[in-house]
Amino acid sequence: MTDLKRNLIGLSLIVFSIGSIYLLNDEGPTRIFINLMAFAGIYAISAIGLNIHFGWTGLINFGHAAFMGVGAYTTILLIPHAAGREGSINEEGLPLFLAILIGLVASAIFGLIIGLPAIRLRGDYLAIVTIASSEIFRLVVRDQENLTGGVYGVISFSDVFQDIRPKFLEDLSLRLDVSVGQLWVATFSWTMVILLVFLLKRLQNSPWGRALRAVREDEDAVRALGKNAVWLKLQSFMLGASIAGLSGILLAFNYGTLQVEMFVPLLTFYIWAIMILGGVGSITGPIFGSILFWAFISETDQLASLIFENADGQQIAGVRFMLVGVLIIALMILRPSGIMGKKEELLLDVK
Repeated sequence: MTDLKRNLIGLSLIVFSIGSIYLLNDEGPTRIFINLMAFAGIYAISAIGLNIHFGWTGLINFGHAAFMGVGAYTTILLIPHAAGREGSINEEGLPLFLAILIGLVASAIFGLIIGLPAIRLRGDYLAIVTIASSEIFRLVVRDQENLTGGVYGVISFSDVFQDIRPKFLEDLSLRLDVSVGQLWVATFSWTMVILLVFLLKRLQNSPWGRALRAVREDEDAVRALGKNAVWLKLQSFMLGASIAGLSGILLAFNYGTLQVEMFVPLLTFYIWAIMILGGVGSITGPIFGSILFWAFISETDQLASLIFENADGQQIAGVRFMLVGVLIIALMILRPSGIMGKKEELLLDVK
């Protein structure tokens, strides 16, 4: 299938998904759309990072949520915030963009720390180490209440991010009757998505990008050519972790609170679902996959309530995930390589 056909399929599915929001919701469809685009942008960034690990280098990483958490906690704790049971306020902090930069570096360093002992492992062994590392991170953060707020989390940090939003968004939010805060998160997230796609396309076509894909295809051949395959995999791990850290930072600003339970293993598998839906190895694939995934999540509540009129909220939530699973399975049957993916990208040697 040509790239043009893939783009047409992806755009058609997105138009259908967005159209369904306005068809199935009589009240506030624009608010639902902005909420969807905020989450879709954040998760697209995270899926792009995971795609560098798996799609570019063939690394199976099931601990992606930890990289998001490291970036989020490092950044939020470096700016004014309140944390812990007592909500102790820290009014001093670094400038926002410096804190974000340190958060990205911290995520990359965490990726290096995890990668150094684990990167020589392959397949399911690497997956086990990464998911274990993610759980260790979550449990450590939960137990360090004095620093991270523990189970009580971190609050009162969003104003630092909202203070830099453009003034025109306030007028636009009034016209659209949507939250200006979430509109700013959505705008910033998609700006980052566009920048990442531009930069990663340049990297993918560079000698370094081609070396990463060579590691994915045949690591032994890369070594035979005199390349350091372990160092290349570590670089990939660090880059993907840093991008995941950015998505974690934006996720915290979108919620307006930072809780350790935001970074459970389920978050990682959401990112995997988005990457596979969009297409493994495709830079733009996670964008399509993320919008479709969140459209499924947003609108299956409506479908579930139509199918089961007397169901309570818990039952509807269960039906929602069942319908999401059915929709994902159907799409995988029709497009097993994902919307923007190629069949050969799934034939990876990850033994």
